[in-house]
Amino acid sequence: MEMLYRIAPAADVQMAAAQGWFESADLAEEGFIHCSFLHQVMGVSRRHYAGQQGLVLFRIDPAAMDCEIRVENTSGGTELYPHIYGRVPWAAVKQVYKDTYDQAGVFQLPLALK
Repeated sequence: MEMLYRIAPAADVQMAAAQGWFESADLAEEGFIHCSFLHQVMGVSRRHYAGQQGLVLFRIDPAAMDCEIRVENTSGGTELYPHIYGRVPWAAVKQVYKDTYDQAGVFQLPLALK
């Protein structure tokens, strides 16, 4: 499986690094953590994070995960997204990208991923 990506507030990612795992409200509310494949990140950012500041993008290695990952659509559309059914151990986070805004303050893919 290809690498997974998650957009999240920088403060949540800092806390995850300190505690050793990442979990988000969607895990408690829906039973899984929403993620994206690289080609989906910008669409997700426009639909769900437009106008928000203080966000970072992090890359997750699915091979380092010890819980189920499903590629599915749970919202009735046709595009399939990766969902992680458990916490993300910090060891599975391979990179945190902090350069995620252009000069106008709009979320963008980091240069390293373009």
